[in-house]
Amino acid sequence: MSDLPTGPIPVVGRHRRRGRRTAWFALAAVLVVAVAAGGVALALRAGSSIGGIVLPTPQESSAAPLLPNAPTIVVPPPAAPVTVTGVGYDVSYPQCRATLPSGAAFAIVGVNGGAPLLSNRCFAEQMAWAKQTPARAVYVNTAYSGDGDPVSYGRRLIDDAIAREHASGAGPTSMWWLDVELTNTWRGTQQENATVLASMAARLQELGARVGIYSSPQQWTEIAGDWQPGLPVWNATGPGRRAQALTACAESFAGSTTSIAQWVQKENGRVLDHNIVCPAWKTRAGDLFDVTQR
Repeated sequence: MSDLPTGPIPVVGRHRRRGRRTAWFALAAVLVVAVAAGGVALALRAGSSIGGIVLPTPQESSAAPLLPNAPTIVVPPPAAPVTVTGVGYDVSYPQCRATLPSGAAFAIVGVNGGAPLLSNRCFAEQMAWAKQTPARAVYVNTAYSGDGDPVSYGRRLIDDAIAREHASGAGPTSMWWLDVELTNTWRGTQQENATVLASMAARLQELGARVGIYSSPQQWTEIAGDWQPGLPVWNATGPGRRAQALTACAESFAGSTTSIAQWVQKENGRVLDHNIVCPAWKTRAGDLFDVTQR
C-alpha cells in the first residue's frame, strides 16, 4: 500500500509571493539559531565539562529482545536418535486438490490458509497423505497486527490453529513449526514481534508440542531482531537446487544451526517446496518431526 497522499496536491498561488521576502528573513534567522545550537551541542559533547560539570556519556539503547512479560521458552533435550533420509515436501492451501508427490521422505503441512485465523481447507486430506510418509509435522502462520498485548495475541493464534487442527480430525500432531515470513503482517516493533512468537512457542509447549522456527536469516532479523530462542530452524532458501540449498545448512539464526533446508523447484511440471534434513541433524529427526517407528 502506498504511503503517498491520495488527495489533490495543493498548489501555491501567486497571491502568496509577497510573503517570500519575509520568509527568507525568517529562514535566515532560524539557520543562525541552528548553527549556534550546533556549536553548543558540540561544546556539550559527552564527557566535556562546562562550569566544572562533567556531562555523562550517552549509552546505546540495549532493549531486551523480548518484552518483560514474555513467557519463557524451553529448549528440550535431544530426542532419541532417529534418521530420516531423502527429500521431503511441505504443502498447504496452494496445493489443495493437487496430486501430491509419492515416496516423500517426510511431509510438513500448513494448517492455515496463508495467514493466521484462516483454514487450509485441504488440511485433512493433506495430513492423510503426510501420514503415509516416514515423518511429518505441521506449520502455523505467524503475524502481529500491532494491536493488543503481544502475549495474548500469540496465545490466541495458537489456540485458534489447534482448534482448526482438531476440527479437521487430522490431529493431534506433536511437532509444530512457526512460519515467520515478511509476507505476513508485522506492524509491531521487533521486541513486540518476538514476544508474539515467544508466546506462540510457549503456548505450544504448554500443550505438549515441540516447536521449530521456519524463516531465513534475513527475514528473522527483520521481524524478531536479536531474539535467539535456540529452537530448531528450517531455512527457506528460495528457488534453486538441492546442492545450493545444502550450503544453507552452514547458516545459523534464531540461536540455532539450520536443521532443514528448503528450496523451490519445478517437479513433473509443477512448482513444489523441496526439503532436506541437514547433515548435522541427520540423526535428530525426532526433534523435527513426528516419526513413524517401523
